[in-house]
Amino acid sequence: MSAHNTQTKGKNGDRPAQAFKDSAQQSAAQGKELADKTEAAAATVADSAQHSYENATSDAADFNAQWIEMVRANTNASLDFAHQLIAAKSPSEALELMAAHTRRQFESFMQQSQQLTDLSQKAVTGAVKPMQDGMKKAFDKAA
Repeated sequence: MSAHNTQTKGKNGDRPAQAFKDSAQQSAAQGKELADKTEAAAATVADSAQHSYENATSDAADFNAQWIEMVRANTNASLDFAHQLIAAKSPSEALELMAAHTRRQFESFMQQSQQLTDLSQKAVTGAVKPMQDGMKKAFDKAA
């Protein structure tokens, strides 16, 4: 009977140890799964940040190129106006030239302002959109 008690005690004694082992293995598997998901989410966020940076750089270059072209056009218009003003034969002709130049510059300013606004909005959207998409993907992967 004592052999049977020892045998039963050994089997019952193994159950808590096996349950603990199973729990530890399950926890380790969950931890690995969480680490894998976190790593994938971090990679997605890093990729999104890279795309945002690339878009921002490209859009900033486009903005600067457009701005430089506007400065060139405005400078040329001012120089042309100065030449016309110098060639004016009377004060009334000079006033007409000033009025016409002011009207053209105002129209140009309005058009240029709209172009720069459009480029700015495009730049912001281009920089933010990849990050928004990346964060959504990262959260989806982590879930």
